[in-house]
Amino acid sequence: MNNNDWSNIFPEVPQSFHETVQRTLNSQILNKTERKKVMKKRFPIVLAAVIAALGVTAAAAAYIIQWNDKLAERFGVNEQQQNQLAENGAVADVNQTVTENGVTISAVQTLGDKQGVYVLFDVKAPDGVVLPKDDSGISIDVQIEGATNHDKMYDGEHVSWSASWAESEGGAASGDYSEAPNERYYQLWLDNKYGMDLNGKAISVSFGGFHGVNQETGENVEVQGTWKMSWALSYMDQMKEFDINQSCTINGQKITVKSVQISPLSMTFELSGNGLEHLISDSDLNEAGGLCSASLVKKDGTTVNEDPRGERCSGNTYTQDIRFEQVQNPDEITGFVLTFYHEAKDNTATITLP
Repeated sequence: MNNNDWSNIFPEVPQSFHETVQRTLNSQILNKTERKKVMKKRFPIVLAAVIAALGVTAAAAAYIIQWNDKLAERFGVNEQQQNQLAENGAVADVNQTVTENGVTISAVQTLGDKQGVYVLFDVKAPDGVVLPKDDSGISIDVQIEGATNHDKMYDGEHVSWSASWAESEGGAASGDYSEAPNERYYQLWLDNKYGMDLNGKAISVSFGGFHGVNQETGENVEVQGTWKMSWALSYMDQMKEFDINQSCTINGQKITVKSVQISPLSMTFELSGNGLEHLISDSDLNEAGGLCSASLVKKDGTTVNEDPRGERCSGNTYTQDIRFEQVQNPDEITGFVLTFYHEAKDNTATITLP
């Protein structure tokens, strides 16, 4: 073994470790006159117990999940963000693999918060089989403990999902077809827009109906089988919540931006007010329309456009969920701009975070 490797095997002991050991030992030897003989025997035991307990804690703290390169690329995460999100519990290893009739599907990692979870899969077909470039070629079914199916009406415990082949930066299909046409990444999005507690809940994912193309003949290849895996979901349950209560007028209609929740992965805001009903009617939201979009405003003056992931009305309250295409630093977000699609004039409102 190279001598340089020892520093990685035995990392530097933090000062907190020394301080905790000292406090524990001091508490055991306060009464020197009455317990002196006893402590001679107990000292090694106490010390060993402290070291053992703290050793486990230190080892657990020292372990930081190593991000899959594809996941880091997909969300534009730098090393500092990777470490922070791993410490906050946003990313989790799955490491489950199923092989059936020459096709191997692996659940790699998840990234999420209480608004939703992204799941990354790796799909590998036999040599000579080209995976399709569009969203065809594979079917998927998702079941979550305690949640209704994605195509049923909301009943208080509803989680929707969508899935597709993963894309690389710039929107190109993942994978270099000249190098590995038989292997690509696949992504699953879980949208938890009604706030169901999914932490620790079992998720079962089943793949079936695999199709590909013979690279030499161009003929369709169909592989029968079921690729099923299950694990407990784990994600970050941390969002910054701001009470805004800022009034604004959109094309003569008064509304109030009530609140916003922001994490590095998503954002949710609520609107209310007497003019909201009119704006919703203009947008045809209850049929197939959309009310508004939100653009993040950062400290450096730049803006990031984000598309709505979910919109809903309850009474006189409108709620919109947004999942960020790239990881954001909430501390760098100073506000957001709302743009109401269907209003001809005075259709924007700039909201400043407190």
